[in-house]
Amino acid sequence: MSNKYLIVILRFHGDVLLTKPMIDNIKLNDPDGEIDLLLYKGTGSILEHEKSITEIIEIDNASEENIFSKIQKEMNLWAKIRSKKYDYAFFLTTQWRVVPISWAIGKALKAGVDDKKRRKKLWTKSFSTIFPEALENHIIQRNLLALESLGLQVFNENLTLDPAYLEIEYKALSDSFPFLNQDNSYCVIHPTSRREKKLWDKEKFGELISLLVKKNLSVVITSGPDLQEISYVEEILANANIVDQKVLNLAGKTSLIGLAALIEGAKFFIGLDSVASHIAASVNKESITLFGPSNPVNWKPWSRKSRIIAKQDLNNIEVGDVMSLIEEMPIQ
Repeated sequence: MSNKYLIVILRFHGDVLLTKPMIDNIKLNDPDGEIDLLLYKGTGSILEHEKSITEIIEIDNASEENIFSKIQKEMNLWAKIRSKKYDYAFFLTTQWRVVPISWAIGKALKAGVDDKKRRKKLWTKSFSTIFPEALENHIIQRNLLALESLGLQVFNENLTLDPAYLEIEYKALSDSFPFLNQDNSYCVIHPTSRREKKLWDKEKFGELISLLVKKNLSVVITSGPDLQEISYVEEILANANIVDQKVLNLAGKTSLIGLAALIEGAKFFIGLDSVASHIAASVNKESITLFGPSNPVNWKPWSRKSRIIAKQDLNNIEVGDVMSLIEEMPIQ
């Protein structure tokens, strides 16, 4: 008899992507099991085409509605969760908001993540078991501990996306942008991040692009849909000494699954600590990620083909540091 599973991850796009090894291992334990995700609205698009997921349930992160409307929405959510009759639930974030969700699930086996700020009976008694935070492990390894804490087996730690859908996406992109059909020697640069502290200097990105173009490499530059990110890319290109025919600006023009297809077709990827670098890892692409204040032990892209340059102040990373790693790549 198959079981019903719920994964609760109330964070951002990259965090959601990093649940994919959990999803795959649940399926290896229980091939006929039904897996639902409970996410913030809009954060699950990278996984929406994965056949192993039964339903993505979305809730608001922040709302300007009055308190009564918010309470009514939460009560509707609890009722829906209760009606699902889950057998297992995994809570990967530590907001107090998830406690009544856990209560609504009822008798299911429930794993909640440990947190020094949450070591109170109200938290610990809301779950069947508590699994440890990442500490010196990667967040993927922490997530897989949640499975083991409820008796499921971990078969592998691989992070992969469905290759069949990536092919469809790449065909659509190459039809829209003939630039991608000219040759197979483009790289993807994603110079934006949700947090300003994770951004590298615009002039250095411009210099890097100029050097790559001089090496006869085409560059596709991407960003999220936010207008601030698109403007950031435009400023980089305005200051760069480039030949237009060798650079394609797709800032804000791809979905996350489209970005995955684009990166998979590239020679290599360069980015910051953001979902794009995790996407590069999920398609097993040679990549370089520039890390600033985040802990790369917990958050580095999960692939042996991923290289990182980590400095507390990103401004201390030089263009030459990046070029040196590019020259080490087996991409010729």
